[in-house]
Amino acid sequence: MAKKKVKSDFEDMKNKIDESFEFDDEDFGDIEEKKQQLSKNKNTGHKIFFLMVIVVLAICVISLFMWNRGQRIEIDPNEDTSEFDTEPNDYIQPMTNEQMQGKPEDGILTILTLGNSPFADNGDSNYLCSELAAVTKADMMINASIPDSYQSRTSAAGDLSNPVDGISLYDVVSGLVNGDVSNVISSAESVSEQAYERAQRLQGIDLSTVDCIVISYDLNDYIDHRNIYNPYDENDVATFSGALSASVKLLQERYPYIRIVVLSAPACGKTIDDYYVDATIIDLANGTLNDYLGSEVATCATCGVSFIDLYFGVINVDTRDKYLVDDYHINEAGAKAVAERFDKLIKLN
Repeated sequence: MAKKKVKSDFEDMKNKIDESFEFDDEDFGDIEEKKQQLSKNKNTGHKIFFLMVIVVLAICVISLFMWNRGQRIEIDPNEDTSEFDTEPNDYIQPMTNEQMQGKPEDGILTILTLGNSPFADNGDSNYLCSELAAVTKADMMINASIPDSYQSRTSAAGDLSNPVDGISLYDVVSGLVNGDVSNVISSAESVSEQAYERAQRLQGIDLSTVDCIVISYDLNDYIDHRNIYNPYDENDVATFSGALSASVKLLQERYPYIRIVVLSAPACGKTIDDYYVDATIIDLANGTLNDYLGSEVATCATCGVSFIDLYFGVINVDTRDKYLVDDYHINEAGAKAVAERFDKLIKLN
């Protein structure tokens, strides 16, 4: 009896399991629809993918075509782009309120120029002085530059055995600060008639009324193999940078409110048998002109006075024919270009 009951229960269970796995046509129909839908979605995905690939390729082709075609740019063949050919080593130092304390106010803008040929050429008709006066609207321009002079000395300060030393930058500044320019005048008389005539103008100059001193020397120091600096004495007046440093400090000590601006030598070469020598690469003895200019801007930065690089900023190797006479002296066009750069960088009013 027990065996029959177990067998009966087993058959009932089997029947139930069979019933649970029976599928009708509707069930298989749903599966087919899902398979078709899945296939349809798959095809749609492929189409979207290929469409995106085509769009990307089209964009790349169009971009490549436009890049290859380029863009039309109008270029003025007469435009002066020399400003972008080199990087000037300008150093501009504004005056501080502390420096301006005690400055006499007379309402007159007075500029004093010191140096040699850049300001001394053509005497009273000097192009650079005229152009600077125009752009700065100076009420008074005092041109005390001495032709045939140097920035540096050949010996220590006070030694007047070489007349040219007596009209150097330091001697001129020292005479003006101390109110006695007799040594400068007597030395100039032994140098040349032009130097003597110009040195006499130093008499009667009252530095307390001067608002700005502009200093500019040509290539005399470089061509004459003067030493650039003394590593043991930054104020050695027998060196190019030392003479500038000592002169500027002497002025600042007595007249701290005077704005001092140093203009570098313009670009030009030393003509030997009508052969042009590029001063930026030729070392005549103590360095290239770049070395002289580098020491000059470093000295100005150390002393806190302004420096305008004419060599790379205005009259460079490419423009020297346009702005220089005899590859050395600044002509009228060059003076105007220098004055415009001065006005751009230095504001005196």
